[in-house]
Amino acid sequence: MNLQINQGSWQQLIGRSHPLLVHLPIGILLLALVLALLSRRQQWQNLKAAIPVTLLAGFISAVCSCFTGYLLSLDGGYEDGILSIHQYLGIAVAVSSLTLYLLYTKWEKLKKWQLPGIIIIALLLSITGHYGGSLTHGDDYLSQAMPGGLRKLIGNKKSGAAQNNYTDIADARVYEDLVQPVLSNRCYSCHNAQKLKGGLRLESVELIRKGGEHGPVLKDSMPEMSELFKRLLLPENDEHRMPPKGKPGVSPNELALLQWWIAQGAPTGKKVKDLSKTPIITAVLEGMQGGGNIMHNAFVPEQSVAKADINAIQALIQKGVKVLAVGEENNFISITCINANDFDNADVALLLPLKSQLIWLDLSGTKITDSAFTTIAQLTQLTRLNVKQTKISGSTLNGLSSCQQLKYLNLSDNALKNADLKGLSKSKSLQQLYLAGSSVPTVAIQDLQTKLPTLKIDTGNISLAKLVTDTLVYHKEQGK
Repeated sequence: MNLQINQGSWQQLIGRSHPLLVHLPIGILLLALVLALLSRRQQWQNLKAAIPVTLLAGFISAVCSCFTGYLLSLDGGYEDGILSIHQYLGIAVAVSSLTLYLLYTKWEKLKKWQLPGIIIIALLLSITGHYGGSLTHGDDYLSQAMPGGLRKLIGNKKSGAAQNNYTDIADARVYEDLVQPVLSNRCYSCHNAQKLKGGLRLESVELIRKGGEHGPVLKDSMPEMSELFKRLLLPENDEHRMPPKGKPGVSPNELALLQWWIAQGAPTGKKVKDLSKTPIITAVLEGMQGGGNIMHNAFVPEQSVAKADINAIQALIQKGVKVLAVGEENNFISITCINANDFDNADVALLLPLKSQLIWLDLSGTKITDSAFTTIAQLTQLTRLNVKQTKISGSTLNGLSSCQQLKYLNLSDNALKNADLKGLSKSKSLQQLYLAGSSVPTVAIQDLQTKLPTLKIDTGNISLAKLVTDTLVYHKEQGK
């Protein structure tokens, strides 16, 4: 997908000041209503003199708001029908403010319409604000945040996300019950029928597949090639990051769900039990079962740690690395370099200040070599390490013996013909090892399995001769 760089212009600059200016007429004109109500009481009659100047200020600010709103609308990406209603209502607020100003200063004979006029303006402000909010956040922005009881009370059946209708996570529909709520909470406010940012709508799989102005955002079975997923991993200060700067990003669990769904071909109607699962998604799903907490799964240590060094995190972000909190109840973090392909051995040292908090590390596709394991060995809290498609040969894997909590290791798609798998025999906590496309000799795999009989080893599509005393366990992880 080709991304167009926004060069900016005075039109855009002034137009984008609309969200700032639009609140001025609201506050000023509501103040006029308060003054009008108070001035009806004997002890507050002197406030009546302030009403005309307040109305005039409201009129001027409303005109400025209308002008900047018009320039903002030229950027496009808004639903025409609601946009037109919002614009005309904004103009109506400005005209009404001027009319009411004249009622207070010029047309004394019509003073009986002064208070009703201010009340009408207040109503216009409310309706105008509603349509403005619908353009910005979608027409069900408030209803999405309503508790179930309140939503049922007011009879609001429209919601961007499906309601949970399962008790066992295995029976949950992957898209409808798990993925769509994530998109609803994180993405719908900018990509809906009313606000078409980038010409993209995300309310259904059909619309997601259709894509936006710059083409498709979803490539089945390839999350790392799908803009829908890639943009979630961009640094917050990147103009292409989703959600945009200032809005909360997706959590590691939500990222795992989206990655898994796309890797499975972005299906609809499929249940969790119908699809193959990676170890990490299994852990995430276990944490979701029955209101469970991801803190209780094997990939998150039980001990507590101090908060991560914000300066160390910022240094990684500057390299294009994605740093995410693993959960709200702990200070553990997850780091992925999916958008930092130039990350190399020297950069690995940037991880050391975070060694107490770092438990999930994804260095796949980077430029690291075997010497990086000298530093990685110091990340003793690691439970999950992915070095798929790097430049390692596996000659220094014995360094991982210091990572006593490491349970998942992905070495796939590396030239590991001469890998020192014996070095992993000291990693007693290791539960899953992935070697697909690595050319590791059968004898080396069998020797490791003998030393770690409970270890599950994935060799991809390789068929190995079965020995009489062989206890190897092979399984295939989809998409790895």
